[in-house]
Amino acid sequence: MSANRLVVLDCDGGSDDAWALLVLLKADAEQLVTLLGVTICGCGNTDLQNAGRNMYRILKACRRTEIPIYFGAAESLIPPVEPFDDSKKFHGSDGFGDILPLDVGYDIKDVVQTEHAVVAINRLCIQNSKKVTIISVGPLTNIALCYSMFGEKFANAVENIYIMGGNHQGVGNWTRCAEFNFYADPEAAFAVLARSKCPITILPWEPCLEDRFFICINWRLEELGKAAMSTCAAIDVMNIVERAQWMPSNLKNWNPCDAFIVAAFLFESTLVKKKSSWHATVDLTGHTRGQMILDHLQDVNKFPKNVEIIELLDADVFKKIAQWSVGLYDEFIVDHCNGN
Repeated sequence: MSANRLVVLDCDGGSDDAWALLVLLKADAEQLVTLLGVTICGCGNTDLQNAGRNMYRILKACRRTEIPIYFGAAESLIPPVEPFDDSKKFHGSDGFGDILPLDVGYDIKDVVQTEHAVVAINRLCIQNSKKVTIISVGPLTNIALCYSMFGEKFANAVENIYIMGGNHQGVGNWTRCAEFNFYADPEAAFAVLARSKCPITILPWEPCLEDRFFICINWRLEELGKAAMSTCAAIDVMNIVERAQWMPSNLKNWNPCDAFIVAAFLFESTLVKKKSSWHATVDLTGHTRGQMILDHLQDVNKFPKNVEIIELLDADVFKKIAQWSVGLYDEFIVDHCNGN
């Protein structure tokens, strides 16, 4: 496999977004993909400035600041039904747990491109027609706006879309029925599922739950975190952030779910244990607003299948991917990747 797999990471700047970026940076360094850019959505974990700062912190630590960052939508397509309470957000108001000082020595405006993310996503896809995979690990606002602004030409240019978001069994993590990324902009999620013409792969919330996927947080912090101190400069940041997030909450399961969908893109045949095909849409009303709805009647004439749903991941394999991404497990490369 070579670097002709082109990727845009669309994210909202939390600690799991940072792990998604770390995995992609390793894949880029190994010439498994080319990371064309990081686009930011500001209606998810935190605002545009914080999200951009968090992703730039990772790029800077990894000495990859040549990879461009683009600011995208600052708000969801329509105002939220209820304002988000930042105090309830797992990643804190700044996306990195509200514990790190602001980076000094630069202005965030000077390290972010002037081109808007929506324009940049369309440009990159048009310039590399049918060669770009968009990996979205936040609200889908930027991608939905690409369809609204550029229509069929954009839709026909995208190779694949990989999404972390939604739920396929009605299990919510923000409301009783909705996963956070889809709930943050349900209209955007609805539009992307309805308008896309390329294959869509979705990792919903349920496969990330502790009864289906378990990596002990102590393994992450005490084993992986300490071992990677000499191989990955960004691990210092992630150790501080994730210790502050996980330990006070008494959560035992480390699940950087945004990194899971990146890993599934790279290592599907090894990591993904079960997936299935469905017609999917998103409910926009009532107490189920933001819930992903699957056609369990399988009426393919009325509702053609439009997504692949990842239902089960191998936690032991992801532990190796995490080690590989921070330079501890170099054997885990081409033989385990999805080939061309």
